[in-house]
Amino acid sequence: MKASFAMSMVLAALSAATVATSAAAAEATVFKQPRFAGAQLTLRRDAANLAGAGFQDQISSIVVRSGRWQFCAQPDFNGDCIVLGPGRYAELAQDMNHRIESAREVGRYAAGDRGRRYAGNGFGPRAPDASRASVELFPGTRFHGAGLALDHDVDALDPRLLERGVSSLVVRDGRWQACTRPGFQGRCVVFDPGEYADLGPLDRRVASIRRVG
Repeated sequence: MKASFAMSMVLAALSAATVATSAAAAEATVFKQPRFAGAQLTLRRDAANLAGAGFQDQISSIVVRSGRWQFCAQPDFNGDCIVLGPGRYAELAQDMNHRIESAREVGRYAAGDRGRRYAGNGFGPRAPDASRASVELFPGTRFHGAGLALDHDVDALDPRLLERGVSSLVVRDGRWQACTRPGFQGRCVVFDPGEYADLGPLDRRVASIRRVG
C-alpha cells in the first residue's frame, strides 16, 4: 500500500512538472504564403531579425501553438506591431502582410533589450524617482499637466482621463510598453526606468500601456 502511494506521488509530481514545462514553453510557426502554404519557420525563442532565416518581409500566415507572440514590422521589435495569442491566422491584415521582420514571446524580453530610442526632442531617460507609482503619464511635454499614476496594465486608455493624450511620462519601476492602438497593438515602444520629457512619434498617440519587465 505504501509503495503504491509513493508511486502515485511520483507520477503526480512528474505530471505537474510536465504541465509546468508545457505552460512555460511558447511556440509559433510562420509561413511565407497565406493559408499556411510555402516555406515555414518554427519559433521557440525571440527572433530580433528574421532576415538571417530568409523570412524578412515574407510572412503571410501564422500558427501560434502556445504563448502570446508579438510580431513587428522592423528588426529588434520596432515599427508597427501586433500581438497574437494561440490560434491559426490564415491571412494577415494588409498593414502586416509581408512586412514582419522580428518576433518574440510577449512577457519575456531579453535581458539586453533596451527597447526603442529616438534621437532629439529630449527623448531619452534621466534618473528615475522610485518614491511614487510605477509609471505616470502626463498630457503635456516635460511633465506638464495633471499626471495619471498607474501600477497596472491598461489595454484601452480612457481619453477622459487625459483628454489631450499622453505627451510625456515617467517610469519609476519596471519596464513599460506603450502602444498607439488598444490591446497593445500598433506602433509600440518599451520604456526603461527614467523620465521621458517628449514622446516623439508617440506624442498624443498612446492608446494602451502595460508592464513587460
